[in-house]
Amino acid sequence: MITNREEVLENALRVFAKMNYEKASLVTIAKACGLSKPGLIYYYSFKQDLFVAVVDKYIFATQDPANKFSFRGGTLLEFIDHHVESVEKTMRRIVGLLDDGNNPQGCSYNFYYFHLLMQVRQYYPDAGAKFAALFEKDRKLWRDIIEQAKSSGEIRAEVDTEETVAMFREVFYGLSFEQAFLSGLDTGELSRKLRFIYSLIKA
Repeated sequence: MITNREEVLENALRVFAKMNYEKASLVTIAKACGLSKPGLIYYYSFKQDLFVAVVDKYIFATQDPANKFSFRGGTLLEFIDHHVESVEKTMRRIVGLLDDGNNPQGCSYNFYYFHLLMQVRQYYPDAGAKFAALFEKDRKLWRDIIEQAKSSGEIRAEVDTEETVAMFREVFYGLSFEQAFLSGLDTGELSRKLRFIYSLIKA
């Protein structure tokens, strides 16, 4: 039986990710928590409030570069390695939460996370603005590190910063999305691809 808000959020995360917002009733979520519906309502009176709390914690906070990365200076190549390590750490945490032994569709747990992301755009108030702000923070992180790498002579000065930012980010997002339909993101492959881009721009 659930005894705290944190456990409610973890169980609700699994329900929303594996079912969807429309089908996930408070009764269904309460059952997953080992609670009665009134017991769940003690924590969250409305399904949307619970959904928003799940998304805030496991998407917007988890994917915020300020929380996801702890890079405090160094080379672009060092940041690439840190980026991959941080992605792997975040992925292990999310997969660990979603993997409760109940996977009737046989999907990768990365896929369930993407499934939740798609729902956020539909059911989270002002999701577009929240995603735009999140993506801009990520672009700024890459932009600052690439500009520093240009200034230090690590990469060629004529490299277009914005196009380079786009290349690194699009490889990550593209590979993450494609492999979610298979067995989940291969961070070894991600590292090789990001390092290949680096090899094309290094001084």
